Order: sequence, then structure tokens, then C-alpha cells
Amino acid sequence: MGCECSVENIPEKMLAWQMYGAGMENFGDNDQPCEIPVPAIKEDELLVRIDAVGLCFSDVKLIRAGEEHPRVISKNLKEDPVIPGHEAVMTIVKTGAKVDPDFCPGQRYIIQADIYVNGKGFAYGYAINGGMAQYSVLDQRVLNGDEGCYLLPLDEKTPVAVAALMEPWTCVQAAYMIEYRSTPKKGGKVLIAAESGSENLYRAGSLLKTAAPSSVKVLNLSSEAVSALEAELGVSISVINDIPVGEKFDDIFICDVNNREFGEKLAKLGDRTAMISFIGEFQDENWSFDVGSIHYEGWYYQGAQGNVLSDGYGRNQRSKLKAGGTCWLPGGAGAMGQMHTQMAVEDPNGPKRIIVSDMDDARINNVKRLLADKIKERGIEFKTLNPGKLTPDEFEKALNDFAPDGFDDIIMLVPVVPVLNQSATHLKKDGLMNIFAGIPAGKEGELNVKGIASCGQRFIGSSGSKTAHLRHTLQLAESGQLKPVTALAAIGGMRSLKEGLEAVINAKFPGKTVIFPNCENLPLTPVQEIAKLADGLEETFDDNGFYTAETEKKLMGNYCING
Repeated sequence: MGCECSVENIPEKMLAWQMYGAGMENFGDNDQPCEIPVPAIKEDELLVRIDAVGLCFSDVKLIRAGEEHPRVISKNLKEDPVIPGHEAVMTIVKTGAKVDPDFCPGQRYIIQADIYVNGKGFAYGYAINGGMAQYSVLDQRVLNGDEGCYLLPLDEKTPVAVAALMEPWTCVQAAYMIEYRSTPKKGGKVLIAAESGSENLYRAGSLLKTAAPSSVKVLNLSSEAVSALEAELGVSISVINDIPVGEKFDDIFICDVNNREFGEKLAKLGDRTAMISFIGEFQDENWSFDVGSIHYEGWYYQGAQGNVLSDGYGRNQRSKLKAGGTCWLPGGAGAMGQMHTQMAVEDPNGPKRIIVSDMDDARINNVKRLLADKIKERGIEFKTLNPGKLTPDEFEKALNDFAPDGFDDIIMLVPVVPVLNQSATHLKKDGLMNIFAGIPAGKEGELNVKGIASCGQRFIGSSGSKTAHLRHTLQLAESGQLKPVTALAAIGGMRSLKEGLEAVINAKFPGKTVIFPNCENLPLTPVQEIAKLADGLEETFDDNGFYTAETEKKLMGNYCING
């Protein structure tokens, strides 16, 4: 049976930051949160109190895009507004009569925001009202989605401000846990294309034959080449005369193409998680690639010399940083970049030479301070650069001096295509660029096609995370193997949330900002100044000066309406 709240009296109204359209001017009510009724729950739903919510640049992108954002399902935000906030920590305050009795008032959870039901996305804070409110309703999409329950229980010793950092930390962790197919998709759709007039013969190879594709189309292959592939694959091949329009493929083979415009069009025909292979010889030149779809659609570009299509799979198919390698993190001192840099430094099997570039000296100095002991312990050669204080030639020289043969890993933390283009030129043979920063799908960047086809250069990316990833991060944090609090840069209350988002836009703080929705009037405060908020707070910090559960308890007692 469901039960009424046993931890607090539920008010009739609450504060929430509703999004009424695209743009910050349509977020909230005259730069203040809206006062709306606390939502009623149905028999199979939960009512939760939002204890903390992290602010993310993804929230900014959502607010700027409005209905155009791909994760928003509201067709008219003015009439059907959405409450953002996906990095949420919550406490159950009421359960519906038909909710599993294992859910009880007083239990604390974090939420995996990437919610799917029958393969359709209903992201929390995008399609489902999120954590920028004092209370939130969780329905069966959250409790019984494709991955089961999207709530993960939280250890009572974990401060909610630290718990709000689990989701962004998980996205960082997941970026190094990407798994691409090492074979063509079983029963998938295949496109094989060559230069017009090609007489070259191509072999499918064992991997493509074993995959038994459901559909194979070829463009510009000779009749002899088509017959040889049909005999090898044991399937009927469709010969097409032009680049398909409106059709997507799981595996694409672009063979010995040196007509750049033609090759670029072929390379953009991928379905989600498509593998695009460049087979044969290609000129040493940059082509325009959809780099946004590497991040958001899971596209993977690979290649091999020779004439065997299956040979495109398997080379340099890693997502972890190369052990003992040389790594560059453009934007590696920003809110999310700092987490990547920390992971690179703290990984005992991580790189031994690391360079971080960032446009903000305060953020650079913060990263060096936080990681100084671990850098020394691991004996890492660690260098920082501020491109804004160097000429382009000086910056290039500094990179070349540090890595004359190029970098094994480049972690792209700046969502700016020209920066990506310039950085990609510094990849070495079998180098890997992880495009973590969310460049929109459809945005194109310049990548060297020969580097992909012949030199094993690879470009990967991921968007969001899975529940298993979040559980992994939670376990690391609760066991002491990960210290998420290092990313906490500022805190604030409900009425300072929009100010906090402006700070995210302007990169005001060297890390993450966390809001306590039920602390209405807590001012936006950098962590270095938290001690000023109440008498005795400074004594609650740990030996390294970090925020603790005791810090939070004292803050809540002074500012929280439920304190």
C-alpha cells in the first residue's frame, strides 16, 4: 500500500523554474521561479522532494533550443511548459497505493536521466519534468523503463551536494567505456561504393560474410566486382546508379574514393551507431565529416588499406586513454574538463605526459592545485597552456615541442568546430580523439581521411550514460576510489538558480554549481566563501578543506525550509 509522507508536511504550492519557450527570457517568471501547485500523484507514481540539482551546460542548450531540442516532447512550451534539471537528488515523500512497497517515504535516490521506454527516450528534465523544482512526480517510465528502475539508492552518509555531481561524473566515466561493434551489424543494411568507373575487385572477408546482411547495395562497382561479392556473400546485391536519398545504412564501405565531394556525401549516410569504413588508398587531405553525429549518433569512422572490406574493423578500437601515453585536453580546466583531467591524472594505468589548455588562468591554477600531489606521486609530466596568451604560432610550437610525433589521446572538451579542426591535426598514428563536448549533430568538421583510412586515427564520442555507468560511479564514490567533491565549485538556493545558469554560461566558477531547491534564499556562493554563510561552517570542512556532510547539515539548518 502507498503511504502519506512521514518525513514532512507537503505544502500546497511550490517553487519551480518552468521553461515557456526558447531563450533565457522564457525561463521562469521575470527572472524568478514560478509558484505552482505541488503536483498530485496517481496510484502508480511517487512524489519526491528535490534535495539538490546540479547545473549543466546541457541545461543551457535545452533552454536556448526550447521545443527544437530533440529530447523535448512538448509541442508548445507556452501552454505545456517543461521543468529542466537532470542532475537531481531526491527524497520520497509520498507513494501511490499501487507503487512497489519497497519504495517508502524518507528514502533518498539519484536518478539516471536517460530514460527509455520501448526504445523511446523520455529524458528526466527534458520530456519529464525535472529537478529545478521543490517537488517532482516520478511515474512508471522512471520506475519501470527499459533498464528497469532509473532510481539508484543513495548512501545516507553522502551529502546531497556531492550526490548531485554523480551524473556528470558518470558521463565522464562513460566516455571511456564506449563499446563499438568490432564486426558489421548482423542482418544490417550495407552500402559499398567506389569511384565512378572503378574496375577494382573487393573481397567481403569473413566478418562481413558472417554478419549475413539483410540488404547490400553497391554503387560504381564493375559487374565483375558485383558478381564476385555475390558469390562470396551468398546474397543478391542491388546495384544503384546514384547516392541514395533519405536512406540510412548500418555499415558503409567507401572504397578508393578520391572525389572529395562524392566521398563526403557517402560518409553521411549512416544510421545510428553506423560504422563507416574507408577501404584502399586515399589522398592526404581533409574531408568534411559530421563530427556532431560522432558524439550524438555514435558514428564511427575506420579504415584499412587493401581490398578486403572486413579489414576495416578492429584496429585501434579503444576508448580508454593509452597507458603511458601522451594526452592533450583542450578545455581541460573547465567544469567538465576538470573531471577528465582528474581521471587522466589519477588513473594508475593512464597517460604519463599530459597537457591541459584552457582560456582561463584561474581555472588552470585550480586544476594544478587540486591535482598537484597525484601528479607528483605518479611522476607525470604535466603542462598547462593558455591559448589566449599566445599567438597561434606560439601555441602550435608549444604543442609540437611537447608532442613532436603527435598525441595518443586528445579529449575534446570545447564544443567549437575550428578548435576541433586544429586539434585533430596533432593526432599521431593510431591516435584517438574523444569528442566529449556536445557539438550538435549535423555540424561538420575537417578530418584527415588518409589518417583514418591508413594511419589508424579514430574519433569517438558519447552522449549521456546508462544506469550501469551511474551505478559504477556511485560505487566508486561510496568506496572512496573517487572523490566527486573536487568538482564542486559553487552552491546556491532556489531563487539564485538562474544566476547560477548565467554563471555556467560565463564559466564563472572552475567546476560545478549545485542548487538546493528547498533553500529558497541561499545566495549563489563559491565554495571558497561557504564559511561566510554561517558561524562555525569552516570547522566542518575536511582536512583538505572540502565540503562535508557536516557542512551540509549546518547549511540546511540555517537555510532550508525543511531543515
